[in-house]
Amino acid sequence: MVASVGRDVGVEFAIAKEDASVGSLSWQSLGMVRSKKGPSVKWTDADTTADDSPQFTRTSLVTFKDITFAGDGVAYSDAVYNQKTLKSHVANPGVPTDNQPKVWWRITEQDGSTWVGPAIMLSWESEAPYDGAVTFSFDSKSNGAWTYTPT
Repeated sequence: MVASVGRDVGVEFAIAKEDASVGSLSWQSLGMVRSKKGPSVKWTDADTTADDSPQFTRTSLVTFKDITFAGDGVAYSDAVYNQKTLKSHVANPGVPTDNQPKVWWRITEQDGSTWVGPAIMLSWESEAPYDGAVTFSFDSKSNGAWTYTPT
C-alpha cells in the first residue's frame, strides 16, 4: 500500500433530491477543499440485554446508520470551483429540492474507491480574518442510502 495525501481525494456534488437516479446527476467539482472529514459511518444501537444475557454481558442490535461528510477550504470566486453554487444552494434551496438543502456527494479516494450518496447540508460557514485567507467550511449528513465501491 502506498501512502498519499488528502489533496488526492476528489469531491464532487450534484444538487438533487435523494430519489434521483445516480446516472442522471450532473456532477460539479467542489474546488479548493483542503480538509475532508469523512465520509464517516456511525451506527446507532439498541440495547438487547436481558436478565438471561450470557455472563451478564450487554448485547445490542444496530438500528440506523448515519454517514457524515464535512470539509473546509480556501474561498475562491472563480466559477470553476463551484463554491458559490453550493453556498447559494445551502443558503437558498429551491423548488427542485423541495426547498431543502439536498445534495448528492461523490467522493473519490486516492486509490479510486468511491463513496456516492444523498445528503442534506447542515451548515455552510465563511470566515474572513483580517490578516488571513478567506475560508469556508461545511457539514452534511446522509439523507438516504450511500454506496461505497472499493477498487
